[in-house]
Amino acid sequence: MTTISVVDPVNKALGTVRQTLFAPFNLVKWLGLGFTAWLATLTEGFMPNFNFNLDFLPDEVFESSTGRGIIYWIQDHLALVISVGIVLGIMLLAVGLVISWLNCRGKFMFLDNVLNNRAEIRSPWQMFRRQGNALFLFSICFGVAMLAILVIFGLLFFMIAWPDIVRHNFGFNAIGAIVLGGLFLISYCLISVGLLALLNDFIVPLMLLRECRVMTAWAELFELFKAQAGRFVLYLLFRFVLALVISAVAIAACCLLCCTVLIPYVGTVILLPIHVFWRSYSSHFLEQFGDAYRLFGPGPLQFVGAGQERV
Repeated sequence: MTTISVVDPVNKALGTVRQTLFAPFNLVKWLGLGFTAWLATLTEGFMPNFNFNLDFLPDEVFESSTGRGIIYWIQDHLALVISVGIVLGIMLLAVGLVISWLNCRGKFMFLDNVLNNRAEIRSPWQMFRRQGNALFLFSICFGVAMLAILVIFGLLFFMIAWPDIVRHNFGFNAIGAIVLGGLFLISYCLISVGLLALLNDFIVPLMLLRECRVMTAWAELFELFKAQAGRFVLYLLFRFVLALVISAVAIAACCLLCCTVLIPYVGTVILLPIHVFWRSYSSHFLEQFGDAYRLFGPGPLQFVGAGQERV
C-alpha cells in the first residue's frame, strides 16, 4: 500500500477537472454533467426557513380591528387551521422525501459520470437504481436516529434543569444543563457532519464499486478506518480547510455574477468545476488504499454522449 496523502489527491482532482471539462470543452457535456451534479447536490443547503416570527409587525396591527378579527377568526376555526397545517406539513414532507430520493440517485449518476468522463443520464439512472434506493432508505433511518438522539438528550438536559425551573432559580442544575447541553451539541454536530462526509465521500463510491448495500460499504470502510484512523481524521480536517476555501470561491463567484449561482441548476452549471473537483478528490484519496479501490480507469477517458456506448 502506498503512502496515504491528503494533498496528492488535490492535484489529481484538479487534473480530473481539466480532463473532464476542458479537454476539450463541450457545452452539451457540461450541461448534461451539470444536471447530474445538480441532482447530486439537491439537498445541500436545502433548508427552507419557515420563520413565523411576527416581531417585525408593529403592535398596532394586532391592536387594530382587522388584527383582532384575524385572531378571532383563527380561534373560531381552530380545527380548520390545524387541519390545513397538517395537510401542508404532509405535503412538505412528501416533497422533501422526493427531493431526497432524487438526490440519492443523483449521487451515483454524478459519480459514475465523473469516473468515466461522460455526461449520461438515462444509463446511470437505471444502473444504480438499487444502490440509490438503498441509500435513500438509509438516509431516512439516519435522519430519524439523529433526531431521536437529539430529542432524548434534550429531554435529559431539561430534566437536569427542572428543579431550578420549578424554583425559578438559575442555580447549579440550570448551569450544569447548559454546560452539558453545549458540549453535547458541539459533539453532536461534529459527529453528524463527519458521518455525513464519510457517507458521501466514501460510502457512495464503495457502493458503486462493489455494487453492494449501504451497511456492507460501512463495514468495509470501518475496517479501513481501523487500519488508518489517523489518515481519515487528517482527511476530515483537511476536507474542512478545503471546504472553507471552496466556500470563499463560491461566495466570490456569487458576488461577481450577481447571485446567479443561487438559481437552481444554473448555479450548479456555473460552479461545475468545483463540484467535479469535490467529487473526484475523495475518490482519488480512496484509490490510495490499493488496486481494490481503483475507481478511475487507467489512461485518458473519452467523452461519450448520452445514448452512446463506450468502447
